[in-house]
Amino acid sequence: MREIGLLVLVLAPCFGIAGLVWDANQGRESLPAFVWAASICLAFGVLALLAQELMFRRQSEFAGSLGSILLRTLGPMLSAVILTAWRPDLVRHQIFPAFVGCYLLTLAAETILSVCLIQRWERRERGRQKPSR
Repeated sequence: MREIGLLVLVLAPCFGIAGLVWDANQGRESLPAFVWAASICLAFGVLALLAQELMFRRQSEFAGSLGSILLRTLGPMLSAVILTAWRPDLVRHQIFPAFVGCYLLTLAAETILSVCLIQRWERRERGRQKPSR
């Protein structure tokens, strides 16, 4: 679960800086679109790591990795489509570029932390399998 905390710790300042850049380039009226995109991408990044951790605890490593990939990829994409249907005004405020930027930041951080999670579980399994003397 520490990977989830690290994800939030890493992405909060990254999204803050990206939000300032977004505000400077797109204007204040486009900031809600960025906040929606950042919040949704962060939420699905957390869900992806949580799903992977929970499945690893059940010795379903493949299902955990696959579920993580599906959550981190399909979640933000479907959310962008649903959000633009629900709030068409966000299209005018460039929500799709906001989603792409936030998605790529989340993807990079979540992928690195996912690899750390896999390595941690592999070390744990090797420690359990050491022969006793």
